[in-house]
Amino acid sequence: MSAGFVIIAALVAGWLVQIFFTYRQSMAFNDDVRRLRKSGTVSVGVGGNRYKGRRSFVGIAVDEAGVVRDAITLSGLTTFARARPLPGLFDVKVSVLRGDRDIPHVSSSQRVAARQAVELYDAARTTVRASV
Repeated sequence: MSAGFVIIAALVAGWLVQIFFTYRQSMAFNDDVRRLRKSGTVSVGVGGNRYKGRRSFVGIAVDEAGVVRDAITLSGLTTFARARPLPGLFDVKVSVLRGDRDIPHVSSSQRVAARQAVELYDAARTTVRASV
């Protein structure tokens, strides 16, 4: 075997391992988002910079009164990061999340992701669905 073949095989193997761990992270986050459904209507947003490693995903569960009852965040540099509760968003009204005001214990990328989640939540609530 040539050295070039070994290097290419190692790169392909590393790439496949990364795909596997990314898939597992995605499925774990989806399971956590599904658990939010018990607390209300769920919406997920993303914020931050993909290439600087400060990207955050935020899932919120909003009740009928427009208050966040549960929230999780996924942020980290590796595929080993897992969702964690985001208590800084608990009991916050969606009208506050629409604005620009800082929220204690919530990073700027989480804040942007929460704002996007609220925008998607609002868009889904205003969409008129045709009855068939």
